[in-house]
Amino acid sequence: MPTRARRVLPFAGLTLGVAMGLANVMSYVFVALVSSTLGPADFGGFSALNTYGVLLAMPAGAFQVVVARRQTTTDREVGSQVTGLLPALAVGCTLAAATIAVSPLIRDGLRLDSAWSVVWMALMLPPMTVTGALQGVLLGRESYGRLSTVYLVTAATRVVAALAATGLDFTVARVFASIFTASLVTLVVALVLTRADLSTGRAVPRPLVLLADLVRSNIALAGLMALSSLDVVLARSVLGDHDSGAYALAALFGKVVFWGTQFVALAVVPSVAGADEGGHVRATLHRSAAGVLAIGLVVALGCAVLPGPLVAITGGSAFVDAEPLLVWFALIGTLWAVIQVWLFAGMSRDDHVMTLVVWVAAGVQSALVLLWLHDSPAQVLTAVGVTAAIVALVGLLRVPGDEVTPGPGSAETSEALGLTRE
Repeated sequence: MPTRARRVLPFAGLTLGVAMGLANVMSYVFVALVSSTLGPADFGGFSALNTYGVLLAMPAGAFQVVVARRQTTTDREVGSQVTGLLPALAVGCTLAAATIAVSPLIRDGLRLDSAWSVVWMALMLPPMTVTGALQGVLLGRESYGRLSTVYLVTAATRVVAALAATGLDFTVARVFASIFTASLVTLVVALVLTRADLSTGRAVPRPLVLLADLVRSNIALAGLMALSSLDVVLARSVLGDHDSGAYALAALFGKVVFWGTQFVALAVVPSVAGADEGGHVRATLHRSAAGVLAIGLVVALGCAVLPGPLVAITGGSAFVDAEPLLVWFALIGTLWAVIQVWLFAGMSRDDHVMTLVVWVAAGVQSALVLLWLHDSPAQVLTAVGVTAAIVALVGLLRVPGDEVTPGPGSAETSEALGLTRE
């Protein structure tokens, strides 16, 4: 189908939303299986190391946004797609090597039984980073069907890994080894889905420009990940094994909203990158944030009404202490998701104010936990919630005054996603 015809299909972005919703459900199943297999103490260590891995893998998200943005603002030059693959592999391998080198220190800091847990987590980084660049190819071309397939395969292979962990009574190290295998399968699928786009590339245009974009986007996403994920690592550091495990399980319900609504922020990237009217940009962002809030409030309502059954299904009776935290994490996750919309919009328009804001907030959040609010899971959660609320408010206050540089293609893209006013 020609590119233009694909772009004007109504509700095109909903395909990605449905797929990411299903992927989020499978991620929930993954955590439920792993938590019941490992128990609170080991699950706390698993979650802390997994969070560390999420932070290290944030270049994958940066490659996705930057490659997509470069295509939108350069009239979809395929050369920019090819450019991202080798840098992605290089970045992933560098991060993996550095992590393996300090694996004994990470093992001791997170109170893990074996440094192999860290090694297997590190080996996941190269395939995840390259997959992120390939997802950027699909996002930039607004090939939501193929991009949805990659997300579904990612989640499905992790569920298979968790089933293996449950059936074979895996240790933390073996769980990460199985996830590494799943990441390789996902990479192969992503390569197959993008092979036609990559094989038709022209000469690589301005690699230094792309590199500069990647650096800025990595800094932005690192701040977002620090703000939304470091609390689990901090909880592991300041709380006991059991309490940190309960905190990690409750934090999952914040991630349900945060990751489950990421499709909204991703859809903003091609819509806003070259938008030609400030009013349309503001309408896009306001409607996107409103959609995120609606989804988050539904999740929060479920957590408020059914905390016991949700914890029982997710982790079992050993995690009963997590029940009072669920609804608060759902609300915090909603704030993270709104911040994600503001930040992705800024990245699309070369506006880096929100990048600075999230980094400052992440530092303040860490200081609050390490210095004062560390005697209970509720205190850690309070520090996290207050900082998230302030950052979300700052982003909201910035939206009405934002202006953008005119560019091609954004108006019809926004209409295709149903995110702009007539």
